[in-house]
Amino acid sequence: MSTLEYTIYGIKRGLRLSRTFIFSGAFAALLVHGVFARELVDANRIIVLSMFAMWTLLFGLKVKARFFSNNQSESLQNRMNFELGLMLVLATHAGIQMLGGFASSYYPALLIMVAFLVVYTSQWVGFTLVGVTILLEFAAATAHPSEAEWSQAILHAVFVALFSVLNLIFTRAEVTRMRKSAQRKMEQEQQRIHSDARSFRLTSATRGGASARTRKEEEERLSRCTVAEVRRAMFQHVDLLKQTMGLHTCILFWEKEGIRTLRVLECVTDSEVIAHRDYNMKEGIVGAVYQSGQPMVLRELRPGHPSLVYYSEDTSVTDFIGVPIMEGAAIHGVLCGDRTGNVPFNDREKAIFKASVESILQNVSNERVFVQLQKAKSEQSLLLRASESLSKALSTGDVVRAALEAAGLIAPFDMAAVALETEKGKQKIVAAHGHNAEMLSSLEMTTRCGLAGSVYKTGHYLPYRGNFDARQQIVYTKKVQPAFENMNALMVLPLMSGDDVLGTLMLASANAGAYTEDIRMTLQVMINQLGTKLQNAAMVQQLKELATTDGLTGLPNHRSFQDELVRQVAHSSRFGTPTSVILCDVDKFKGVNDTYGHTVGDVVLKALGETLRRNVVRDTDMPARYGGEEFVIICGGTDTAGAVQLGERIRMDLERQVFHTEKGELRCTISMGVATLPHHAETREDLVERADLALYAAKEGGRNQVRVWKKGMMK
Repeated sequence: MSTLEYTIYGIKRGLRLSRTFIFSGAFAALLVHGVFARELVDANRIIVLSMFAMWTLLFGLKVKARFFSNNQSESLQNRMNFELGLMLVLATHAGIQMLGGFASSYYPALLIMVAFLVVYTSQWVGFTLVGVTILLEFAAATAHPSEAEWSQAILHAVFVALFSVLNLIFTRAEVTRMRKSAQRKMEQEQQRIHSDARSFRLTSATRGGASARTRKEEEERLSRCTVAEVRRAMFQHVDLLKQTMGLHTCILFWEKEGIRTLRVLECVTDSEVIAHRDYNMKEGIVGAVYQSGQPMVLRELRPGHPSLVYYSEDTSVTDFIGVPIMEGAAIHGVLCGDRTGNVPFNDREKAIFKASVESILQNVSNERVFVQLQKAKSEQSLLLRASESLSKALSTGDVVRAALEAAGLIAPFDMAAVALETEKGKQKIVAAHGHNAEMLSSLEMTTRCGLAGSVYKTGHYLPYRGNFDARQQIVYTKKVQPAFENMNALMVLPLMSGDDVLGTLMLASANAGAYTEDIRMTLQVMINQLGTKLQNAAMVQQLKELATTDGLTGLPNHRSFQDELVRQVAHSSRFGTPTSVILCDVDKFKGVNDTYGHTVGDVVLKALGETLRRNVVRDTDMPARYGGEEFVIICGGTDTAGAVQLGERIRMDLERQVFHTEKGELRCTISMGVATLPHHAETREDLVERADLALYAAKEGGRNQVRVWKKGMMK
């Protein structure tokens, strides 16, 4: 694209983006000068019609672009909302001006328009348009100065601003109220399901803090399914009893968990005055059946008998039967039936009621077993996923990351951390996730600090039942304790391998009671595997280091050197950059071993290794032990002069060092040979060979020097 074409394109694009504002500016100028005033419309008819025609066309295009286009960013939507709002404000101002001006009875239309824009656009768009509305009126008052105009403009500005703010507040408050009301109803329904599940002993109370595909989700799913199934079976029993035994009312009361009251669980009746409320366990004839634990039959009751407390008004019931719902020695509720017309309950009907109670209990028991099986299956599935994730991890870092992911499936957390032993008596946090993770990252502490230290020493989880108070219980150290201010549940578990404690796993949640005993036990199964995986990862790392590292000096070994040289040579060939090799040899090292002993010789080699590490600092360079007393340095991206400079620095560093032995002070020197690819060689084999020839020349030339390969060098 040429410069001229690019300029034309830029101008066209700029006009397309700014045409709304250009038109709005022209429209506003006409408004300020009163072109749309009632007494001037006839004189300016062409201008007015033209402006409204252009307004209609432009507004239609903007509406199409805003509401019928996909993939709009939030900033683009806000800009287009502002443009549409600006055009609506201008059109409303023009309409009011045509209908008599700001003093006319049509002025409230402007307030309605402003209120609409404030509510249905983002705050900055809405209140910017409020400002534009006020400025337009002040501009019109300035164009036609009079005390009345200014007083009216000021009063209108106050009304517009106040009306906008109040409308926004009231609307947002109503939206918030409706949202909270809907949320409250949803929570009540969930609590009802959970309460029913606990009442039937189908599952333990569900605690907060879980996320998708976790224990809480599974428990809620099971609660919905099993409660619905139990309630369906109970209703069928109650309905069947009513229909087959000619009952006026058949009602099932069930104990409310933890409250020690009875509630109406299922009811089939011909009456319209059943009281659906909580009943005291000693209240009326229902309470008498519950307290005694024995079936009870009443005959010839007078109308409105006060013992029939489940009716809110007097009834004509004459006969009653109540059978306790007992599971062993525990009583869960009462099944009741009544009749009108003096039809007493006989022994056969009493037996039918007892059989119905047994059937209800059997149904609850079956569902209870089903839930436990499903929970066990779910836990096994979670543990399987955790095990699969851990089995794929080889390094310690991968194992720790997999462990936190697996822990999140079993016991979701708001913050978590893994601390491992770094040396005797010390731990370091190697991974931290979630809330305030940055405060815990890389924290080092002794094994005597906080709950984590106690867990490390005892090999037992803390705190008891996961209860946590950040004001009283220090997790790691006082310095990082503020990270736990909003946490109300905590679990610190030991990472064990056999009888050895390798570190600790910490999980924390803002939801009190998030870590129940069954969650802890499931976690413990995963933790046992985690300890073994951590130890295996450490062994793999040690084996890897043994395979690639020289045991005496800690430098990469000959194998690592060859692998790195292959990589560097390939890089040089691809990008045309030099690679140099420096081959080093300790001068008269055999004499050192013969005179001072091999122990001193090892000290010299270790010192040379430290010297190389201290001087070879670039990421592209690598020092390694070549074999025996020979060392090598790969200098990626370095020419011959740079390699010689590095070699001289290393040579002088070692020359200054003094080794104190039983036979006196010892000083050592090194000879070094340098070769560079592609200047001295084209292959890595030739490169090493020619560096070796240069080293031989340095030895023959008097030792303690750096020599560069030249043609003609040979052994």
